[in-house]
Amino acid sequence: MKTKISIFLICIGCIGLTACESLVTDIPEADLPKTESRLVVQSFIAPENPKTYVVVSQSAPLFGQNSPVATLIAGALVRISDGSREAIVPYDSVNMLYSIDKGRFPIEAGKKYSITVSDGKRTVNSSCTVPVKLAVPKSYEIDTSYSSGFDTDTMLTLKMQWDDIAGETNFYRVRAFVDLEYSVPDGTTVEDFKERRIRNRFSVNWEETIGRDNFQSDASLDGTTFTSPLGKLRLPGVTGYDFGNGNVFTVYPKAKIILVTMEVFNTDETYYKYHKSLDNARNSDNPFVEPSLVFTNINGGLGCFAAYHIGQLIYRPK
Repeated sequence: MKTKISIFLICIGCIGLTACESLVTDIPEADLPKTESRLVVQSFIAPENPKTYVVVSQSAPLFGQNSPVATLIAGALVRISDGSREAIVPYDSVNMLYSIDKGRFPIEAGKKYSITVSDGKRTVNSSCTVPVKLAVPKSYEIDTSYSSGFDTDTMLTLKMQWDDIAGETNFYRVRAFVDLEYSVPDGTTVEDFKERRIRNRFSVNWEETIGRDNFQSDASLDGTTFTSPLGKLRLPGVTGYDFGNGNVFTVYPKAKIILVTMEVFNTDETYYKYHKSLDNARNSDNPFVEPSLVFTNINGGLGCFAAYHIGQLIYRPK
């Protein structure tokens, strides 16, 4: 009886392996769908930004011989218009994108803007409207947590709240920066080793929880108070240096908060859809999640042209 059961299980295993192998089919390259490269445009405009940036690239065919990698385009003609004025956005070779100062072409709340991009062979366009109203953080909680030991790990946490703009559909994104002053080592020998105070700006990272991340909408929540996810920033840690012969130096950062900048973006729907679709696409590596297409509003191409309005609150410790 045991022998018969063993033979039966082996047969099932063989069938299973055969079934798995049959799911993988090699398709000749000639039978793959023909795809062409498309212009990709990314630009997000806001009245508060000192410059308007436009990134222009071209997509790589999905079924090419090499891995698909977007290629930046330097020689495109980029035009932006508010309906009455138009400007050509010049190329910035240092940052490999197109940019124009707000002094030359300001972005205003409530206005509709259009963008046209051409590389001589292909032309794409899009438009968006800057939200009128601001959502400003009204309260916040800043705290720190510690872990014991020599290499003390200090985490700064942040939560903020704001009131929804009532009577209209809204989409939000939160952002925060912390300006820190702290000590760093300076010098490469025992004789010239010392501490030096510097200042840097750090971005706060947001914890994603079910139903809440740094992109939120007021669907069924009109007029309510919104709360950001928990923001975290790991503060500079203790560093030790051993030059030998008992010459050991320990540098404590003694971090000091100069200011905390808290921002709420009131975005258009396009901005929200595009970034949410990017999040969904990143999760497509999960075999249990269906593949997701990235949202685009670029006519004839790919990418996104969208707008937002920034409400800001700055905290300066006394």
